[in-house]
Parts: sequence; C-alpha cells; structure tokens
Amino acid sequence: MRLAALPFAVLLAGCAAYSARPLPERPDLAARPADVKVEVKSLHLPDLKPHAYDPTKGLDMTDVAILAVVNNPALRTARSEARAARVQSFAAGLLPGPTLSASRDRPTGASASGNVTGHSVGLDYDLGPLFTSGAEQAAAEARAQQADLDLLWAEWQVAQQARALFLQCGTDRAETTLLGDLKQTMQHRYTAEQAALKSGDLAFDNLSAELAALQDVQTRADTLARQENDDCAALVALLGLAPGTPLTLLPPDRVEDIPAASVAAALKDLPKRRPDLVALQYGYQAQDEEVRRAVLAQFPSIGVGVNRANDTSDVHTVGFSVSLSFPFIFGGAKQVHAAEADRDILWQVYQQRLDETEGEVRQSAADLDLLQSELATLKAGSGDTEAMGKSADAAYARGDLAAPAYYDLSIASLNRRLEGLDLETQAQQLHLALATLLGLPPEDLQHPDESQP
Repeated sequence: MRLAALPFAVLLAGCAAYSARPLPERPDLAARPADVKVEVKSLHLPDLKPHAYDPTKGLDMTDVAILAVVNNPALRTARSEARAARVQSFAAGLLPGPTLSASRDRPTGASASGNVTGHSVGLDYDLGPLFTSGAEQAAAEARAQQADLDLLWAEWQVAQQARALFLQCGTDRAETTLLGDLKQTMQHRYTAEQAALKSGDLAFDNLSAELAALQDVQTRADTLARQENDDCAALVALLGLAPGTPLTLLPPDRVEDIPAASVAAALKDLPKRRPDLVALQYGYQAQDEEVRRAVLAQFPSIGVGVNRANDTSDVHTVGFSVSLSFPFIFGGAKQVHAAEADRDILWQVYQQRLDETEGEVRQSAADLDLLQSELATLKAGSGDTEAMGKSADAAYARGDLAAPAYYDLSIASLNRRLEGLDLETQAQQLHLALATLLGLPPEDLQHPDESQP
C-alpha cells in the first residue's frame, strides 16, 4: 500500500502550496523621508550623479528624485507587474507533462462466469509543444525584458516629475516670501498713514491708493499660498509620504546647458538607449516570436503513447499508439495572419514613437533656447529695476513721489522678480524634460539586436 502511494507523493512534492494574503487595512505611507530605506547604487536614472542620500539635512533635487523612485506607490505596483512578467517567462519554459490514463472493466451478468476483471493503463505524450516551446519561451522572455524596461521608463518619468515639483514647490515658497514681505511692509505703512489721515497730515487719496495696493497684494498672496499648498502636497504624495508631511527643501543646483551638438548626437542613438524605445523593440520581438510559433503550430502534431492491458478473458497485451492532428486544415493559417497583423500594429506603434520623440526633442530644445534668452534679457535689466525701486523708496519718503505712482512702481518691481523666478523654474523644468527625453547621460541598455548570441 505504501509503495502504491509513493508515485502520488512524488507528484505532490512538485506542487506549490496555497497561502492566504489578506488585503491591507490601512495606508502604507512613511511619516518622514528618513523612514524610507534607500539604496542609491541600485538606481539607474538620467542626471543621477554620485550622491549621498541624507534626508535629515533637508532634501535637494536629487534626493526627491531618489525618494520618489524608491517609495512612489504607483512604482511599487509597476514592480509587482514586472515580477509577474518574469514568473510568466519562467512558466513559458516549462513543457507540459504526459497524460496517464487507467480503466477497469468488471464482468457482470450470467455470462460473466469464468471471466476476470479487465484493466488497462496508458501513458501518452503530445510532441507538438516541443516544436513550438522555443518560440513561446523566447516571446515570454522578450515580454519580461519589455516589462523591466517599461518599469525603468516609468521610474525616469517619476524622477522627472519629482524634480519638477521640487522646483515648483520651492519657487512657490520663494514667491510667497516675496509677497509676504511686501504685504507686511505695506501693512505697516498703511497703519501709519491711517494715523496720519486722522491727524490731518495725509490726504485721503494717498490712503485709498495704499489700501487698493495692499488688497491687491493680499489677494495675490492668498492665491499663491493655495498654489504652494497644492504643489507641495503633490510632491509629498509622489514621494509616497503621509499627507501633511513637512518637507525641508534645499536650494536647487544650477543645471548645465545642453549644447545643440549633444542633442543631435543623442538623437542618433536614442533607440538604443531610451528605455521606452528599447521596451517597444522587445515587444515587437515577442510578437515576432508569436508569428513564428503560429507558423510552427500549423504542422501536424504528433502524439505517442504506450499502454498495457488485460481483457476480461485474461488476455494480456502491451502496445503503443500514435496520433496525428492537422491544424492547418482547421484554421492554422488564420492564426498566422492574426499574429502578423498584431506584429504590423507594433511596427507602426514603434515608428510613431520614433516620430513623436523627434518632434518632442526638437520642440523642447527650441523652447529651452527661447526661455533662456528671455531669462538673460530679464537678468540684464534686473540691476536697473533694483536701482529704480530704491530711488522710488527714497523719493516717496521725501514726499517727492505720489502714493499711486509709488505703489505702481513697487508692484512692477515685484512682478519683475516674480517673473524671473517663474522663468528660472520653467527653464530648469524644461531642461529636466529634455534630459529625460534624450536619456542623458547615456544609459548602458541592451536592446534586442545586441542580446542575440
């Protein structure tokens, strides 16, 4: 009895066991950046230089990119999907097992006297999967490579988004400080001028101009405070931190210009370096293997088997069986044509992505040149604007400048400073987008053509 159970025990030893995994009951968000474990060496991001990650000293632009890639909730899901693709690739390499059949025939009725119980045991194996397994495994491996590269491209985009929100949140804070300082100064002056109006030392027109300017600054400050709250909250969410987590942001580093020659050179070998383009190449390769598998599946499939039996008259037999199926008779060519149609779609998708990438890069480079030109013009006139503001302060204090004109100059000077901050942020964000589009600095990515022996 124990020997009879042995084959079943061996079969069960190769099975996986079930284990339950209940759904989570609460959010899994870190309360502080320092609570997140980070291994910088495992990251492959554009513009990521050797960097010591220490959030206790505050977060710079590189820190937020690293933290976002490591802790972003959407990327955690993407990593699980990439692992699932790897498991499917492993499963595709497993061949189906043989089929074991058994039967028992027991004689019944008056004519059963002198007969014995018949038995038969057979073992069959379909050889068809042996011909198509290579193509199936190659397709699954290519899809797994595609999933890994799609994940990498998602990490690049999240890193870019984190850097952009870092810049925007920091700019919002700087602009809020500027507006707050001006509002406080104007509030002090307005309080003092209210007292001067009561004593008869100031005309009502001057006070009304002060009040209108103060209200305008207050409205802009409130609007900017809401924008700061939204942008900084978006950064906190992207970093996978609990809502309301305070962030200490350090001043951003100056970004290096990307010469036009570097843009042109990067475009030439971009399909070998940018993760999404290489991922599409692997996707196309996977579908090409599907075409090959469909072609191979048209050929007759052979099944072989051996059996042993005895009938009710106790005659024992040992034999074998061969079976043939002819899939090309019942729509095998249809499967080939369907696979080829899907491959043609992927070919067009890849061509479309190449065309769009060329346009995106050229447009971003042109926009960056325009922004840098505007910023240079603004900085060239910043000295005159600052000098004019100081002169206006002195003239207003002496009584040589009317209140409406003075407040107009103050607001104009503030607008120039705010415009400078906005242009600087936009230029840095566009630089980051261009670096991501170009995959700079070059990443050592292997594409399908180079992965073949």
